[in-house]
Amino acid sequence: MRQSYIIEIDGVFVGAAAFYGNGYTFKGVDSRLKEIDGQHFSQLSEVREAASRTYRRAPYAARVQAMSVMARSL
Repeated sequence: MRQSYIIEIDGVFVGAAAFYGNGYTFKGVDSRLKEIDGQHFSQLSEVREAASRTYRRAPYAARVQAMSVMARSL
């Protein structure tokens, strides 16, 4: 692994993309991104798009709960 990149959606840290020479592997820390955890992408922009699309498909209530937990920790 040469480099890793933080993936944030709407100000929420949801995972990281690690570059391995031939592309990026996504490692999610948010359960709503379980379906793309470990997936390989050729471009960093593809990781961000897939994470955003998957995150935004999650039920609104789950997103609000995650944001309130984050706000309490500040």
